[in-house]
Amino acid sequence: MAANPLTTWWGKNRKTVIIAGVVIIVLYGCLKSGGAADTQEREIPNRYASEGRVLQVHAQRNAKDPLPLVIVLPDNNTKTKTFETDSEVSDLANQKDFALVYAEPVGGEWRVDPAGADAQYLKDIITYVSNDWTAIDPARIYIWGLGEGARQALAVACANPGQFAAIGVVGQFAPDPGPDCGAQVPTAREREASWDEEVSKRLWSFSENKIRGS
Repeated sequence: MAANPLTTWWGKNRKTVIIAGVVIIVLYGCLKSGGAADTQEREIPNRYASEGRVLQVHAQRNAKDPLPLVIVLPDNNTKTKTFETDSEVSDLANQKDFALVYAEPVGGEWRVDPAGADAQYLKDIITYVSNDWTAIDPARIYIWGLGEGARQALAVACANPGQFAAIGVVGQFAPDPGPDCGAQVPTAREREASWDEEVSKRLWSFSENKIRGS
């Protein structure tokens, strides 16, 4: 009885076919995740007033087109990694193609002052990311905060309405924190005790079409 030619071919080429299949799977995975950024810790360079301040940047280097920028301010005494995991903002940034920065307070506490060191730090973040990381669309800069981070976001954005296109305020407050500059900078208020994926999605849905000056 003659041997099955397919069986004979498989016997000779089995190893090659398996290797080729593995290579294809690996290449597909690389291509699929090629646009995904990683979160990287950086320090503000010495040419800025906020020299040495730490930030976590989640954005591709040198994007082809200017990106929207979202600056996120966690609550006091919150570990950035834990906040990143709970909020899933980084995953959303990869899906929606925006640059993301997790700002970090000194000593774990925000010093809420529209003209203070933390306000300057947030302004320096915008300049640093724009000049040293990737092109940013200056008309689409958004700032979101949780708890005391929300108070700081409001303070700096309301004092600089020409720099921010939208504010996201997350937290259960009594009363709601001010200032209220919704007429100048559209403000979303999420009255939630914690920040999860759904909160992130709602904040982005609110912010994404807000364009400063429009």
